[in-house]
Amino acid sequence: MEWLLRLARTDEPDRDRTALSATERFRMRHGAMIEQIADFLADAGLDPIPDHYELAWLYIAVSSAIQRLHIDTHLLEFGRIDPVDAIRLLDEIRTSISEREFSKMVEEAKDRIGEARATTEQSSRDAASFGANLGVSIVDLEDPARSKAAVVRLQKLTAEMMERAARAEAELKERSKVMGHLRSRLVQTQKMAMSDPLTELPNRRAFDINLKEAVELARSKHHPLCVGFCDIDHFKAINDTHGHATGDRVIRLVADALRKVTGPKIHVARHGGEEFALIFPNIGAEQAARMLDRTREALVERHLLARDTQAEIGCVSFSGGVAELRSGENISALLMRADHALYRAKESGRNKVITAS
Repeated sequence: MEWLLRLARTDEPDRDRTALSATERFRMRHGAMIEQIADFLADAGLDPIPDHYELAWLYIAVSSAIQRLHIDTHLLEFGRIDPVDAIRLLDEIRTSISEREFSKMVEEAKDRIGEARATTEQSSRDAASFGANLGVSIVDLEDPARSKAAVVRLQKLTAEMMERAARAEAELKERSKVMGHLRSRLVQTQKMAMSDPLTELPNRRAFDINLKEAVELARSKHHPLCVGFCDIDHFKAINDTHGHATGDRVIRLVADALRKVTGPKIHVARHGGEEFALIFPNIGAEQAARMLDRTREALVERHLLARDTQAEIGCVSFSGGVAELRSGENISALLMRADHALYRAKESGRNKVITAS
């Protein structure tokens, strides 16, 4: 990060901007922001990695006063921001920004729909007026004394109608283009609001929505349903020993393993930090635990090295807990039993999957 600080600092007096180099212009424009980001990371005790840079930038430039107060309160209480808390705070701000963007797009879409409706209504009025005037002109054509003037009037009416129709068509095309852009932005914003940027898995919000739908479907169809939690073993030690960039790669590794072994019918989400959550529709507890355990076994067989230093990480494992939905059980109770099974797996030596009783 030192090179950024050097880039941000300049002791040179004011000079003509046209005589400045690109680096000097960058310093003048962004120097204060870089200093603020560096100060935030230093105060929070965070390493200079992409997620932490983003959190700093959002805190300084984008987030609301309430979000900044939330982060400030955390710093006052704990004196620093733990990397796991940094990811949680970042996810909260990203989601909030996505919601604001979504609301903005909804209002923009309403405006465009209103404008398109007004254009359509005006075109309808123009067509009605043209039809009425056309009828009068045709009557005039039957009178030899007025036929020449009627032809001129018809030509004028037709030209005006063609011009209005072309203008309305152009306006509708432009609004259709804008609506197409809005749809693309909406899809992107929905994806941001429901996905974890590090792993590209669904996030906790998406998991909660999918679980509610899965439970309703399981009850209506009288099918089994299981929920699983897994938590990477000794993750803090990996972060502390090899750095947060390596920790991020380990999280992505586990995410990919869960995605591959469980298959497309199983909903896998990053629940927060180093924890993942899974929904097993139409699958009983025994089968769900076996599927999760296969992922654990596949991970343990791999021997990992830190990419940056080639230092030995060894094998990465996780502990898991699985619970099957009981008759009449609510979602909170189901999640609590799965979480308790995970806790038992951790307490009994880690690197195992336990089924809730």
